[in-house]
Amino acid sequence: MKYSGDTISKPVVGREAEALSQAIKTGGYLANEEAWATIHRITEQIKKEKSNAQK
Repeated sequence: MKYSGDTISKPVVGREAEALSQAIKTGGYLANEEAWATIHRITEQIKKEKSNAQK
């Protein structure tokens, strides 16, 4: 599948390559701070919705 958006591909090297390789081998993942902030916002919203539904 091709992505039609504007992207810049760069090779993954050094520590990033090692971390990515380890995540793949162990079934893990990598996430940056922006991703963690999004995850936190979503989980907080879900908690609020569940709390409001129980009232």
